[in-house]
Parts: sequence; C-alpha cells; structure tokens
Amino acid sequence: MGYLITDRSKDSSLERFWNEQNERLCSFDSFRSDLGDIYNDVLIFNNTKGSKTRLDFNVFDLPHIELNDIAQLTIEGETYTLSFKEYAKLAVANSARQSHSHPPLATFNILMQLGGFLNINESKALNKSNAEDFYLNVLTQKVTEKGCNNRLSPPAYRAFFTDCNFVDIRANLHSIGIRGVIDTGLTKKSLEKKISEACKSAIGVSLTEYKKGGNFNTLTLEMGQYYIDHLRQVYESGYFYTLVCRNAIRDMQISNSDSSLKKVLLQTILGTYRTRNKYPTPKNKQSHNDIYEEIKSLLYKQYDENFSKVESLKESNISRLVLDLGLEMRFDAIEIIRILMLQKYYDFKADKTAELVWLGYKRSIDKTELDSERLREVSVNDIYACMARNVDKLKLNDNDFMESLNKWATELLQDQKHLYLNLLGEFNRVEDAMTSLVVSWLGYRKSEFGFPLKAITVHSNLDILDNSHVPFRFKLKWFCPKTNGNSKIDREVTSQCYQIAAQMNDLIQPATDDAPCLYINRGRALYKPTSNQSDRVISSRIISNWGHFAENYKPFNEVIELERLSKVPSSELKADEKKQLSTLQESYTLTSARVQHLLNSGKKVKLDAVKLKYVRTKDFKDKLIEYSKTGHLNCPESMLLFDNIMPDDTKSWLFSNRDNIEDVLDTPTVSVIISEMLIDVRYPTPHSFRHIWAEAVLTRYQGDVGAVIRHQFCHLDESFFMAYLRDKEAKSIVKVARMKVLNSLVDTLILDVDKVGSEYLGGFSRYIKKAMSMTNAITKSSVLALKEAILGRVISINPSYFANCVPREGGEGRAKCADMGDINPHNAKPMFCLGCTHVVITKGNLRGIWQTVQPFVKECLNEDVMGFMVQSHLPTLRSSYKRINELKTPDNIEAVNKILLAIEHAITSVEKKLKAEKVLHEC
Repeated sequence: MGYLITDRSKDSSLERFWNEQNERLCSFDSFRSDLGDIYNDVLIFNNTKGSKTRLDFNVFDLPHIELNDIAQLTIEGETYTLSFKEYAKLAVANSARQSHSHPPLATFNILMQLGGFLNINESKALNKSNAEDFYLNVLTQKVTEKGCNNRLSPPAYRAFFTDCNFVDIRANLHSIGIRGVIDTGLTKKSLEKKISEACKSAIGVSLTEYKKGGNFNTLTLEMGQYYIDHLRQVYESGYFYTLVCRNAIRDMQISNSDSSLKKVLLQTILGTYRTRNKYPTPKNKQSHNDIYEEIKSLLYKQYDENFSKVESLKESNISRLVLDLGLEMRFDAIEIIRILMLQKYYDFKADKTAELVWLGYKRSIDKTELDSERLREVSVNDIYACMARNVDKLKLNDNDFMESLNKWATELLQDQKHLYLNLLGEFNRVEDAMTSLVVSWLGYRKSEFGFPLKAITVHSNLDILDNSHVPFRFKLKWFCPKTNGNSKIDREVTSQCYQIAAQMNDLIQPATDDAPCLYINRGRALYKPTSNQSDRVISSRIISNWGHFAENYKPFNEVIELERLSKVPSSELKADEKKQLSTLQESYTLTSARVQHLLNSGKKVKLDAVKLKYVRTKDFKDKLIEYSKTGHLNCPESMLLFDNIMPDDTKSWLFSNRDNIEDVLDTPTVSVIISEMLIDVRYPTPHSFRHIWAEAVLTRYQGDVGAVIRHQFCHLDESFFMAYLRDKEAKSIVKVARMKVLNSLVDTLILDVDKVGSEYLGGFSRYIKKAMSMTNAITKSSVLALKEAILGRVISINPSYFANCVPREGGEGRAKCADMGDINPHNAKPMFCLGCTHVVITKGNLRGIWQTVQPFVKECLNEDVMGFMVQSHLPTLRSSYKRINELKTPDNIEAVNKILLAIEHAITSVEKKLKAEKVLHEC
C-alpha cells in the first residue's frame, strides 16, 4: 500500500485513522486478528462452516485490476489519494460483521469485478451511464487473478449480491471520509433497475427470477454451433424417413387401442417382421402378413411421392448443383437455387416467376462474373432438369428402400427397447431438431414461435442493390407479446426458415390453418399452449436433443478418441488403432485452438449430460426422500452425484427434515433443489439461442463456424440485422455478444499465434503476434495479462465479406477508412480493409474477397475500357492478390490459382493500357 505506515510510533492523523480502522476490524469475532491485521495484504475471517475465508488483496496489484489515485480520503481537513487496493481493503473492513464472514467476502468479490471492469474501460468510477454495462459484465464475464474470461453461467444472486451493495459500501466509506469510485447519483433503486435490465439481456429473466436462483447458463457461440450443427445433421438424416413413416401411420389410421397393428408396423419399419403361417386368419379380418405387405406398400408410396420434393431441398444436393453450375465461389448461389426449388415444390404465391428470378440472377452475374457466358444459355428448366438428374441417382427401388429404412430406424432407436412408443419418441426428437433450428436462426423470444405457416408471406424484393440474388423477402406477421402486446408485427425471416417451417407443416399436418406449424401439442389439454404463447413447448423442444448430442456428436467423440490414442505408446497400439490414429490426425491437430476447444467442450458436455440425466428423472423426488431418511441411495451414480454437487446446506436441510420430509418436499422445493444442482451445468435454453444468434451474426464471414451460420446469414444485408435491434434488450444481447466474440477471437489468435500469416492475416493478427513476441508471454498468467491488455484497447468488431474490422484505441487515425482522424467501419471496402492495421482475415473471407473484386477484374479486362478509367482499381487488385495468395491451401489450390491468374491478367492489362496511353499522350 502506498501510504500505509511502517513506523507506528509516529503520531499523525493518517496513522490514527488506520489504527482506528484496525481496532474496529479486530473487534469483530469473525475476524482472525491472531493471523494478521489491516496492515497485512491477506485478511482472514472465520466462515459459518468452521473453516477460514482468506482474502488476498494482492490481486488488486495485478495489471488487469490495479487502479491508482481512484479515491480521496479526507481527515482533519487534509486529503490523501487512495489506490483501488486501499479502497477495497477499507470497504471490506467496514463491511465486517460480528459472526458472519460473508459480507466481507461478497464485498471483496464485487470490488475485484469492478476493478477489472473499470480497468478495461479506462474509467475511474461506477456511474449511471456505465452501471448496466458493469452488471452485464458481471453476468457474462469473470474477473479472477488470472484474468477476465467468459462465464459458463452467471454467479448466484444470493452469493454475489445479497450481503453487498454499492450504496452501502459508499455510505460506509463516506462516514469515514472517503469519496470516489461509486458515483453519488447511484441509488439502490437505480442500481436494481440496472441489474434488472442486465438480467433480461444476459440471461433472459427478470431480477425477481434471478433472485430465486437456478441455472441461467448461456451457451457460447462455439458450443451453440456444435449443438446446432448436430441438430442440422439430425434434420438432414431424419426428416425424410420421419415424414414417410408419419404419413404411412396416418394412412393406416391406427387407433391407440390397436396394439397388434402397432406391433406389425413397428416390426415392418425395423425390418424384424417374420411371415406367419402357423395360425389361420379369423373370418373378415386381414392377416398380419397382408397388413405387413400393405404397410410396406404405403411406406414406399410415401417415399416415391415425396422423394423429389425433399431431396431437391437438401443442402448437399443444392451444393452439388451449385458446383455443376460453377458458382461455388459465390455467397448467393445456394440461396438462389433454394428459392427456385421452393418455387417449384411450395406454392408461396410469389408475384415473380421462377423464370424471372433466374433471368435476374443471370443478368447480375453477367456484370460481375468473368466466365458468365457459360450460364447464358442455361434456363430455369435446365436447372430443374439438372437437379432431377442428380437426385434420381439417389433414388432406391422398393427393396433397397426398405433395407435403408430398416437400418435408419434401428440406428434411431440405438440401445432403446424396440417399442412403438419409443419409435414415436424418436420421430418427435427429429421434429424437435427442426423446430430448434428455426429458433436458432431467428433469435426470437420463446413466446414468439406459435405462428401458422400462413403467417409467412412472400414479397418481391424491391431493393435494387440485392434483388437479383435475394429475389424475395419472407415476412412473418405475428405476435411479439413482450414489446407489442396483442398486435401482430412484420419481421423478416430467411428462405431457409421458411423451408423448414413448410416441411414441419407437411410433417405434423396441423388440424387447422391457424395452428402452429413448428410444433404440435403432445401433452394433456391442460398444457396445450395458445397460438401466441409458445414458451413451454419451445423450452422442451430446445433441450430434447441435448442428451443425444452429448453422446453422439461425431467431432466430440473423434477428438476425445484422438487424445486417448495419442497418449498410448505406439508399440502398444493395435493395427486398427494405428490406422484410426493416422486418420484422425489428418482431420484434427490436437494443439490447435479449435481442436482444444472441441475437446474441452466434448468432455464438459458429456459430464453435464450425466448430471442432467440423473437429476431430471421422474423419481428424483423419491431419491431425495430416500437420501433424507438414510443418507444413501441404491443407485451408485445418483449417490455420487448427490455427494459431489448437492450444496451442503441443502443436504443439512434434508437431514433435519427427515421425519416429515414427504410433507415439506413439495414441487417448488424440488425445483429449487434441481436448480441448485444444475448450476454450471450447460444445456440449451431459448434465451441462450438468442445469444448464439447474435454471436453468429458477428462471425458470419469467418472460417469454419458450422451450420449455424452457413448460408443462413451470409447473403443478407445489414437492414435484416438492424431490424432485429428494435428494442433495448436485443441491443444489449448484441453488446454481450461483441464482448464474447472479441474474447474468443483474441484467445484464438494467442493460442494459434504460429498460424498468423497463413490462417490469420491482417494488421490485427500481426499486432497479436508482435505483442506475444515482445512480452515473451509464456506462462498462463502472463498470457492472460497480455490478453486483458489487448482487449482493453479494442473498440469493437465489425464483420464484412472480405475482412473483420477490430479497431484499437489510439490507432483510429491509422485506419484506412479514417476521415479527419475518426474511424468509419461502415465504409468498409477492399481498398481500405485488406491492408489495414485493424483487420483480421481468415479463410472464410476468401470467397468474399473474390466476389467483391471480381467486377473490378472484369472491368479491367474489358478491351473497350481505357486504362486511366480503371487505374484506381490497381491498389485493390494488388492487395486482393496478396491476401488470396496467402489463403492458398492444398484443399483450394486449384480454384485459388485460377483466381490469381485472372487478377494477374487484369493488373497486366491495366498496366499495358496505361503504358500505351502514356506513349500516346507524349506523342
């Protein structure tokens, strides 16, 4: 401490002040004065469990928390400045209680969080303008001695806020002459309002709900994209055969009481039916053999009728057609083909025909694509014929179809008993995956998904800039209860959302045109949601695939197996294990940031899934009663869970009420206990999908970011995203997303610093590499300190097709888009961004760079255009050439070389023209 006296014999007002504070602190029974006093950097208190709470104030000397001259102490007319460390120690000392150690601990924790926040925001005080941002930071970021990291879940209100608030801290310190850090304009009411707003944005609950406790985890983009990638796989592999089976069941008109017919149907779908000749068939009744043949016929009939419709809209088949057309380097090609297929198979009453849509797209390509002449004679009928040829190759005859269906259904049930209800449950899970995809792509609140298909209307896109590749706007007119009450509002959805909504409508076949198209009621009438209140049903649909994801997500299982095999000496590996290891090493690099995140996420998800499995069982209350009365459980896994994750005070409460446990253990109490046991357990919620949506928008042009982004956001303009930010909560969600994305980006660049220059290009990437080399950050603590220092300078993140802008404070004037010293990221263009000091470029931007500069290349190669007219394109072409060449990999070398050759020809053409024009001018 700067002014803490070492010679206590001096009689001064400052010495007397500290002695008085020390005497006061030592007078409390909760404080261990025998182990130190206020003059030490470590204060020790007795906690309620009989052990010690150790508060080490050395953390306030760490670079990411340290703040000097932050407050003023006035004694007898003299004023002294205080560091944040001194301020925190006095705040803790004045929060001490006679026999309760928690207020000092809570004060210590929240001030450490405040120090990190003020430090990174270069602020001197908490005030009305930054209080909400501070609480958003508390709920989503964790400040520790090692740095600032994304939280898996927000801190418990009871532990973090109950025994500590800033108004009391300020009042306690004001009473002893200290001013600063906490603005006098803040009141308990205004702070509660700020916490409430932060809760709504960060975790999707009110402050009242947050105070009740529970799990408010928010999945990060990485975890979210893994889950949504899995949902996409479930949808693509399961939708068609689920549709076939559902329609066949409807055609059979099976009643709930007809167990015999259900059994034959189940065995037919699974391929386990055996022809029966032993017993004669009763008169006027179909034999099981006849029913079996009828079911097979119905199943193939449904397969045949729906084959082209389903297969033509599969992502893999659309991508194959895009390749056939030579449009794989365009962001918009997938979208335009999807639109054409939707027009063919779903009558959404568009006022622009498929022929006009394709003609408009060809005209656009003709102005921008170098070899557009190859498409000049291709008609929309040719497009449909090409898709038909591609999918017809995949069509199966009746016997092969039944074999394929049997294999699919058996894999669907996995280790479950082969029961009719279990099969229906798996069909439900496939439907839930489709519903969840729409939820993840829209980012709406959970109450806003009860719309019927007819609520989505299609309008021609009147925007002259993008109507060629986004020919239609899909508008959803529906309720938004929280902000618009009972009024319906128009919001835009993507064609992909419309596709799944239409396919779900085919699958569940709602009873009326006004019924929801994304789900059908499965429970009792009591729980049937009204059309504009989808809260309950969406919450259950979102989580239904989580256990399947934890167990079956292929990348998780592969990297976990790779780690296991890598630790086994080569001499001990079997031949098949060596082969597997070699195959996995070709796909994954264990030391890379992406694979490390995948590995850690997989382990965490699998562990959490086990907790969820045993806590969310129907007999959980019975287990609580058994545990209360005996202290043991017959199920070893549940017993281990109770021992490890049930809070001690909950155990004590259960044991103290063992005599009347059946009476006191009501449903709300059981829910509270479940919530306590699931703190820090990760699972998806509708609100967590809102955060994933926002993070996906910010990273939509980056590299391998999974199916959550691919083709869903890339072709849309900024107006689509700005419309989402119509209310304060959504703006705060994006603010939280920016913090998380920046944190993740800097983490990745630091971990993958050896890949800067190959996989990560641009000025910001080089800045990270230079910082790593200059600081020689090797230890965990030094790396985290560097990360905090970098994040402290970053202003924001702004994505574009060709680059990601990550401007830093102090460097605004060096930005290529700067005007009068001010940065203007909204003016992003290759000429500015590709060589800018604030940019990060990844392989995901390769296609965007080429798509953006291709019109320049075409104009430069035009023989009728004079050199001086296109001379201004040369800097853009040269920087594009450099970046595209740097992004060359063995996987894309052929396509990239073609692009580079075209840019070379364009540059050479302009240079020759300029040279010829110079000679002509001199003459």
